[in-house]
Amino acid sequence: MDVITLAEAPLATPLTLSTVPHEHAWRLSRLGLRPGTAFTVLRTSTGGGRIVSVAGSRVALGAALLGGLRAEVAR
Repeated sequence: MDVITLAEAPLATPLTLSTVPHEHAWRLSRLGLRPGTAFTVLRTSTGGGRIVSVAGSRVALGAALLGGLRAEVAR
């Protein structure tokens, strides 16, 4: 599978999180975003961020964080 950053991730496509920056791992895990987690990018936000759906919740991610998050398109 191809690994892409969340900045490159297509909207409304099931994804699996593969890499989380160490400095953000604890906070993102509290929001349900851990390596291996399935999620979907719902939309872009003002300033280049993304809104993702994970485990029935919506989480806003800032543009500065997106380049460090890697995901695979789920099969």
